[in-house]
Amino acid sequence: MTSDANPVPNPANIPLPINGTTDEKGIPVGWDLELYENHPDIKLEPFKNGRFAIRLASHESSFGLHKVIEVDLKEFPILTWWWKVDRLPESGDARAKDTNDQAAQVYVVFPHPLFKMRSPTLGYYWDSNAPVGTIADGYSPVTPNKNIVLRSGKQQLGRWVQERRNVAEDYARLFGKNSLPKVGRVAIWINTQHTKSTAQASFADLQFQRAN
Repeated sequence: MTSDANPVPNPANIPLPINGTTDEKGIPVGWDLELYENHPDIKLEPFKNGRFAIRLASHESSFGLHKVIEVDLKEFPILTWWWKVDRLPESGDARAKDTNDQAAQVYVVFPHPLFKMRSPTLGYYWDSNAPVGTIADGYSPVTPNKNIVLRSGKQQLGRWVQERRNVAEDYARLFGKNSLPKVGRVAIWINTQHTKSTAQASFADLQFQRAN
């Protein structure tokens, strides 16, 4: 038997739990809302084996949920998660600023020691039109942001899909850094404000894992 006072030694993974409860504002407990434009639409839904997923729906809005978590990628370089897109922003395309809307985004943030807005951010996209494998820079003049299109279009619409990424390798490849900073935050996100459209996606079972 383990407890917070007696953690499991050398855990195999670091989960980002979705515990199936919300606070008085409808935000899943343990997650924090980030709202950029218009109103958030957030719900919990059953996933598998008694676990829960977070469903985000965007109506010309831009918002997400993040969890503060410290992860050393030298020990836990792999991020896995499940996601499901039920509706895409039809004209969304990460390759242009004025169409840069996605139904589903997962971000890994590496906090800058002094300036939050300068924190390098690595994103994984389910895009509407940009081809799988597209690398898209973020459009912030301040935040270093690199994004990888993992899924594109309607082929797997309405289906749960599992992803597995070596975040340490992606960071080194896209940011070209010799040192590997620690993860400080992970976010799930949706946005359709650029294309003035709607989208819906769900996320579940996010966790960092050892390489073996």
